Amino acid sequence: MEIDKIKAMLEEKMRELNERAHDIDDELSETPDDDWSENAVESENDEVLESVGNLALKEIGQIKLALSKIDAGTYGVCEKCEEKIPPKRMEALPYATRCVGCS
Repeated sequence: MEIDKIKAMLEEKMRELNERAHDIDDELSETPDDDWSENAVESENDEVLESVGNLALKEIGQIKLALSKIDAGTYGVCEKCEEKIPPKRMEALPYATRCVGCS
């Protein structure tokens, strides 16, 4: 896959994740319901939303690292063994930092 296409795809994914994280923050900051039983359900939902938000933030960090590696010319190189990461792995996980053997 061409590096410009990878970069554009990563940037688009990061925009989507930022939007999702923002939506989650908005929902988590809503005023709780006065009804005790409804509040309990909302509390459980909030825990799930927080987990999803944390995963989105983690993935954003991984994408930012991949984009910085593209800019530095080190994208697709294993951090551990410094060998080229196979293209199939990079297609499956475009922000992979290690080859399969080193993961």
